[in-house]
Amino acid sequence: DSLDALLLNLAAFTGLVMESMTRTPAWRFLDLGRRLERAFQTTTLVRSMLWANSGTDPSILEALVETADSLMTYRSRYLSRMQLAPVLDLLITDETNPRSIAFQIVACNAHVDQLCRDEATPDHPLEQRVGMALLHDVRMADATDLARKYATGDSRELFDLFHQFEMKLPQLSDAIAHKYLIHGGPPRLLSDIYP
Repeated sequence: DSLDALLLNLAAFTGLVMESMTRTPAWRFLDLGRRLERAFQTTTLVRSMLWANSGTDPSILEALVETADSLMTYRSRYLSRMQLAPVLDLLITDETNPRSIAFQIVACNAHVDQLCRDEATPDHPLEQRVGMALLHDVRMADATDLARKYATGDSRELFDLFHQFEMKLPQLSDAIAHKYLIHGGPPRLLSDIYP
């Protein structure tokens, strides 16, 4: 009951942010942070579920898709029992699924492109380069090939992809934070400075 109430409140807050918050830079940073967190959490979730070589178990795959809030999309699109290739496609590479890693990365790149930057600098800033690298990684991933290799015991390429996400998503977050957010020390009272 407590979790249901919490989920209801969080859904209401999310709806309020998405429908009523003015699209100022504050909203952009809020949504950017939300997208980065979702991409990182989905990466961790999928990697953790597949780590124990359980990617061929339909019940494990169904739990994974349900946890990622994509079960209805899976059933309407694939009309089949749970298989690893469509699950990887849906949760990693599908840019139309609002719960996939690819969707989050595309949204992050759109936000990064809208951030203020020094037009006098000819090359792309760090946050844009990291975002483009993430987008390249996810677009070059072949879910069918990754699933086939995983099923034959070669999960190296799949886990390398997860490693790239887990390394580059925090890099993107740090690059944005260092460039755009204030890094002041803790506040101090004047009475602490002068007796």
